[in-house]
Amino acid sequence: MQAKKQRQVELQERHLKELAPAVKNMERLAAQFSDDPEQVLPEAGPMESARTYREKKVKPLWEKIVKVLRSVYRAYFDLKSKFERLQGQYNRVTERCNSYSARLDKVSAENKSLMREVRDYERLRQVLGPEQADMMLEAAR
Repeated sequence: MQAKKQRQVELQERHLKELAPAVKNMERLAAQFSDDPEQVLPEAGPMESARTYREKKVKPLWEKIVKVLRSVYRAYFDLKSKFERLQGQYNRVTERCNSYSARLDKVSAENKSLMREVRDYERLRQVLGPEQADMMLEAAR
């Protein structure tokens, strides 16, 4: 499960790194063009008026471009928030795994200690005999 989350986080991180420079440029362009499109539109050709040219051809084109830039920008932020969410999940899973590893180490050490006590008891039974060792154990309890 941890490997799967790690792969998802790495994939999202790679997507963010690929999109980040383009999105910064797109954000600048969208802000520039949406502020005053009349300022950046080219002049009309010799056969049509400037107003007709802007209203019928260029302005709708700019509106489409700005719409696309904004949708890419939103997609970038959606991807970024998904990455941050996955990063948080990955960190929680990693912390849990570390906690489980620490607990496993502790249980393993306790197990080794108990195994030493079992071996000591078995040696005591061999030296004293099973009945004598059991009587001493009962007396100690």
